[in-house]
Amino acid sequence: MNARERFLATCRFEPVDRPFRWETIGFWPETIDRWHKEGLPEEAEELSALVHFGMDLRMLITLGNFDDPGLYPRFDERIVEETDHYRIRRTEFGAVIKEFKDGQSALPQFLEFPVKDMRSFEDIKQRLDPSTPARLGTDWEYSSRVYNESEFPVFVYVCGLFGLARHLLGFDNLMLAYYDMPDLIHAIGEQWTSMHTTLLERIAASVKVDAIDFWEDMAYRNGPMIGPKIFRKFMSPYYKRVIDCAGSLGIEVFEVDSDGNIDVLIPLFLETGVNMLLPFEVQAGMDVREVRRKYGKPLVIQGGLDKLKLAVDFDAIKEEVESKVPQLLREGGYIPSLDHNVPPDVPLKNFEYYLNLVREIGGKIR
Repeated sequence: MNARERFLATCRFEPVDRPFRWETIGFWPETIDRWHKEGLPEEAEELSALVHFGMDLRMLITLGNFDDPGLYPRFDERIVEETDHYRIRRTEFGAVIKEFKDGQSALPQFLEFPVKDMRSFEDIKQRLDPSTPARLGTDWEYSSRVYNESEFPVFVYVCGLFGLARHLLGFDNLMLAYYDMPDLIHAIGEQWTSMHTTLLERIAASVKVDAIDFWEDMAYRNGPMIGPKIFRKFMSPYYKRVIDCAGSLGIEVFEVDSDGNIDVLIPLFLETGVNMLLPFEVQAGMDVREVRRKYGKPLVIQGGLDKLKLAVDFDAIKEEVESKVPQLLREGGYIPSLDHNVPPDVPLKNFEYYLNLVREIGGKIR
């Protein structure tokens, strides 16, 4: 089986020649820097490290992601104010941020967001227009041939609806807008839906797409940022329309990427047609064994292996992997993976031990 066939068979709960190899969703840059000093070849950087470690790759058609709400064209960046101590600038995504020059804060302060009300949303709405010719690149005909000839699964990567609204309004303003400006939130949902259904139809006309990856990151350690009532009112209708459209185009897998504890939202995502989730952060109380027990076969699971155990020792890694991976692989619909990027306190030898152990277990389970 090639990677594309293996991925789809896994998501269909069908037999595979071996588990899909996607044992981490990524690495911190500092982790790769450390590993170079411990024997990782210098040419192996964040993305090429996935190849170095023999993972099954995927092809991405990116419409938005964790730091890109999908605005096109983007704003022109410009400096608003600059002193010896700080710089205030407008970013390419329309936010105004304050950056300190003395290292006082690694993260910028967000001073302003591009959307404040319905009028300001209408002002930037054209940047979410799916008909913009260059949105899929300047040589889509060539790109589509590459995607169709790929032996890797083809994903469309989307900034999710909550993610888009948070980019546009900022977190605090969004929380208030659900109550104070519901018409604005619905307008954003309508535009998000229109943009993605139109683009998916355009993409699927020339490319066989296997999956959609919705980036959300909408939960903290103790629970989601919005509750079921708000989710059902402001997210469910729009997710369902996008997924219904995608399903009619032959796309099978609808994956949501959210950190934190999203347990109470899982059944709501399933209602909209989502059938895959990741990364199930252990520190947020997510236990993939319990998730499988509660939701069974409709849900494909990726992740759930505690990344912090990799910094301890081989015994801790062995206990974590053996307590979850064999059971979940036997039940099917599972991609063994850490619950987030590999942090920089993990020695290279520990990560290699983890990889070998997961693959050894996978080789024994069909």
